[in-house]
Amino acid sequence: MEAAARSATPEDPTSPVRELVIPDPSSSVRWHQHDWPHPLARWHYHPEVEVHLIRESSGTVMAGDYAGPFGPGHLSIMGSFLPHNWISHRDDDAVVRHRDAVLQFDQERFFAAAGTLPELEALRPLLEAAARGIEFTGRTALAGAEAMEVVNGTFGLRRLVAVAELLGLLAESPETERRYLDGHGGSYRLGAEEAEVFNRALNHITEHLADRMLVPDVADAVGLSQDAFSRLFAKATGVGFNRTVTRMRLTEACRLLRGTDLPVSEICYRVGFTNLSNFNRHSRATTGTTPSRYRRAPLVYPRMSRMNS
Repeated sequence: MEAAARSATPEDPTSPVRELVIPDPSSSVRWHQHDWPHPLARWHYHPEVEVHLIRESSGTVMAGDYAGPFGPGHLSIMGSFLPHNWISHRDDDAVVRHRDAVLQFDQERFFAAAGTLPELEALRPLLEAAARGIEFTGRTALAGAEAMEVVNGTFGLRRLVAVAELLGLLAESPETERRYLDGHGGSYRLGAEEAEVFNRALNHITEHLADRMLVPDVADAVGLSQDAFSRLFAKATGVGFNRTVTRMRLTEACRLLRGTDLPVSEICYRVGFTNLSNFNRHSRATTGTTPSRYRRAPLVYPRMSRMNS
């Protein structure tokens, strides 16, 4: 893990775009954990498939053109080259220790091995569907989180068995316990400088959600012209700046509705909406219900639409 962390530095031109996954020579997969904040916790992609578990904190998960909420126990799989990021929303600057547990592997090695081990063919539909990113819910999320932790500390054949158990569980998960994230299943690859600027823009938005958010202001904050900034957001997310900001505001609103007793009106303005009517309209379009009803509903991850909805 230390080698991977060192690769994610501003001096390394690969780090802002493509996370350099250091393979484990003794294993077909790489399992690691890291804190928040951390150099690896940024908008990035890599050719490896990633199974990702959030242990602590809540915030916004982004995958391709999708943005939605996450909380402890959030389990997902991100396909090859699908850009992704988890942004924790915190009221303090405390480090979240071991926030993420991560399993990464080269799917082509699994497909190649299926030629001699036909049982591995059962994973193909899962890995192909992971191109859009999949969030697991219900019993799959609970059992998958436990299986993910079992991989930690295993070696050799025991690790192979633990990984097979985890991937088998995800592959057999019912459609009712899957949420497909990105609407395209395509690639949103950025150049090194573009991705560095995009990460700075995401940080700026997160820190200023309550403020009036205009393209000229954020573009100036990250040192781009308005046209270049708009093109960057369209390229990075497939949708654009305004929809990205709206989705991030709604995600933070969901966190506050679930985690605090703040009045709906105060939450509305705290996340940057200018009036309750607009807040309610966007909430209905995204979560299917009003903020007040969402607060009272059973605690599940909301079936939030993609940013281009």
